[in-house]
Amino acid sequence: MRFSIIIPVFNAEGTLRRCLESIMNQTSDNYEVILINDGSTDRTLEVALEVAELYAQKHSNMKIYSFENAGVSVARQRGIFYASGDYIIFVDADDTINQDLLRELQKATDENPDIVRFKCELVGDNPSKNHDRYNFDTTTAYTGVEVLKEWSLSGRRYAVYWLYAFKTSILKKISFPTIKCYEDVAVIPIIILSAFSVVTINFVGYYYTYNSNGSLTNKHGLAEERSRAFDFAFACKYAIEYFRKNLSEKDFEFFYRDYKNRLQEKYKSLPDSLQKELKDLFEV
Repeated sequence: MRFSIIIPVFNAEGTLRRCLESIMNQTSDNYEVILINDGSTDRTLEVALEVAELYAQKHSNMKIYSFENAGVSVARQRGIFYASGDYIIFVDADDTINQDLLRELQKATDENPDIVRFKCELVGDNPSKNHDRYNFDTTTAYTGVEVLKEWSLSGRRYAVYWLYAFKTSILKKISFPTIKCYEDVAVIPIIILSAFSVVTINFVGYYYTYNSNGSLTNKHGLAEERSRAFDFAFACKYAIEYFRKNLSEKDFEFFYRDYKNRLQEKYKSLPDSLQKELKDLFEV
């Protein structure tokens, strides 16, 4: 089996059906769907079972696992544990994918790269922002170090799970920090740096929807912002420590400066009261 699509989900009864239908209607059938129900208290599980039954004759390889709530990081790791495909794709429960995504990825993975990056469309995005900030045009194969440098210099964002097809064997070797927010800031660069071959395809495969009012990164209030600040600082320092131990001195200096800048930018965005409280936390 070529692909495992992992969906960590918590209380997504309003969006899950649309998400799953975009996956079950793929024009390629060389995949499995692994849904990790992370202790949902609404009708999420019922919706998942209804969709699985509806598509049972067309595609019976949908697996649903339910656990007590442990957070999205643990949910992803559980999905990785159960995955049997050659590559893993992560999909958030309030997003959808292009019906031809797996067909395009099938072609891209025939050459056996470690990671394939595709493009996304930001649905409901802030009109004042750069709508292509997650997209990159090159199709040349790079090592993980080479491509991460290029993406960092371009200013395009890359530290999200849903932009890639990752080789499963790489993900199963990665250690994941247990934090509520910004785990991707820590882990995505580590995954990419572990790759010998990374390719980018010029195909819009993912539709990211800005409607997650209940998500951790959209919650407001001083306590929530303090918690996010701690997680962001932890994530950056987690990545920096990996860079220190695993990269050449020259490459370490490059990524150290990049992540130090990220810390400084985040610190400047905090309210004055939190800047005074957390000054030492954001020093590296």
